[in-house]
Amino acid sequence: MALKERLSLRAICRVFEVSLNWLQSFARSLWQQTPSDLGLSKEHVTQVKKLQVFGIQADELWSFVQHKERKRWIWVAYDPVSRLVVAHHIGGRGEKAARKFWKKIPSQLQTCNFETDDWKAYRKIIPPSQHKVGKDLTFYIEGFNATIRARVSRLVRKSLSFSKTDQWHNLAIAWFFWQFNLERQPYI
Repeated sequence: MALKERLSLRAICRVFEVSLNWLQSFARSLWQQTPSDLGLSKEHVTQVKKLQVFGIQADELWSFVQHKERKRWIWVAYDPVSRLVVAHHIGGRGEKAARKFWKKIPSQLQTCNFETDDWKAYRKIIPPSQHKVGKDLTFYIEGFNATIRARVSRLVRKSLSFSKTDQWHNLAIAWFFWQFNLERQPYI
């Protein structure tokens, strides 16, 4: 639970009086259990498709590993109705990363409507008939991005908590999204 509440690993060590080595081993074993599909069941996917009032919103937020010059972009697809993270990808910000992100979206949901900001990479991956563009359409995912930054210490913009390796960065963020999805029940 403490891993989801914006505490650094060292802070968790102090609070629970455990060693950093033990906590890193525990966190690694926990984070490695994260399913690649973020725990989206067939029921979740069906409900997202069925209840599509808004489009699936996609956006990217920056993070870094070790120092700010090593930027990593977290691409997120979010369904504002079911409040589920549909998919995510961590990498660059160009077309190559966008294509990897698109492949992670469940194929059944790739036929849904998508709402994004005007980032050019989205035009390369989302069919024009399914793509709505505008900052006024992405307010749900922008709010979700603020939630992510508030709850994951390594994503706070001005912080001493940051990832030292890509592996830890990717595992911690995937684990957070998986846990976030587990807290939501499908609307059946």
